[in-house]
Amino acid sequence: MVTQYSVDTLDKFVGQKIKDPYQRVIGSLASLYSDIDGNVKAVEILFGDAYFKTISADRIIIQKDEVILLPEWKYSAMKVIERLERARRRAKALDDLYAKGEIARDAYEEFKGQVSKDLDALKKDANEAKEMIRKRIGELEDQVVEIEKAITALKMSYIAGEIGERGYKPAADILRQNKDRNFEEKNDAKRILDLIGKLETQNLDIDAVLKETAHSTAEIPANKGAEQPLVVELHDQPTAQSSSA
Repeated sequence: MVTQYSVDTLDKFVGQKIKDPYQRVIGSLASLYSDIDGNVKAVEILFGDAYFKTISADRIIIQKDEVILLPEWKYSAMKVIERLERARRRAKALDDLYAKGEIARDAYEEFKGQVSKDLDALKKDANEAKEMIRKRIGELEDQVVEIEKAITALKMSYIAGEIGERGYKPAADILRQNKDRNFEEKNDAKRILDLIGKLETQNLDIDAVLKETAHSTAEIPANKGAEQPLVVELHDQPTAQSSSA
């Protein structure tokens, strides 16, 4: 389900800000790398006015006239989920054909063995994706602790009269907003982690699971920080720097 963007589609975004799925501005779209047919293969992103990095075009999506960069952990998890889906579809199709007597046992055993090998190979990728997600969750939890410390110090200085309201309000808003967005990403990561675990161990209706989780990146919940329904934007395209570029 890869969406191939053309230069004509993305050229208007060059020089504009790029966000992650949690509405954090992570940098700017500096340049495009395309093939002779005008298909964009990679993009150059300036992260935080500090450094440039070439990112695969698979990690970007256009949403509401904005360019969104999927974080690396989420992009990797989506790829694993889609590959699990494909492997399980093949296994089911093979079993159905054999049950209906449409293929010989020798052919069934041969293809069944290949599907099993594919699923075994996926286990390594799934484990790597899960480890990446766990690492990101840990980073987000550390950030929340840091933000809470900053909020406490800010409130204390404000109440003590050391900081005026003019400085206090915008600073408090920035801290609260970033705390909420960290919670959004953490909730998203935990649910995707749980989903991968279930897909590995259970015979789920994958169509239903993907349909249920396909609204993730498309719409950021208004009630930030609360436990929100998940968001797995299965576009196979690209999410974000923010310590995971």
